[in-house]
Amino acid sequence: MGVSQDTQERNDQFRKTLDLPYPLVGDPRGEILKGYKVRWPIVGLAQRVTYLLARDHRVRIAFWSEFNIDAHMKQACDALSSSAS
Repeated sequence: MGVSQDTQERNDQFRKTLDLPYPLVGDPRGEILKGYKVRWPIVGLAQRVTYLLARDHRVRIAFWSEFNIDAHMKQACDALSSSAS
C-alpha cells in the first residue's frame, strides 16, 4: 500500500495511470504520516519511506531515501526473500 499527502482522487488517478498492483491511500490531513513519523521537521512535507510489516503488524524494515527510488523496491524484495529462506 502506498500513502501520500495527496487527495484520494489524485492517488486513484496516479495508480490508474501507472497501473499499480497495490492501493494508494490519500492522507491530505497527514494523520497517517504523523503516525509513522515521516514528516520532514520544520517544512512538514512527507519523506519517502518504505516500511515492510510482518504478519503481526510490526515493522520489519524501514528504509528512507528521497532520491534512490529503486532502492526502496530492492530493500523490500531482499527482506521478503530472506524471510522466505
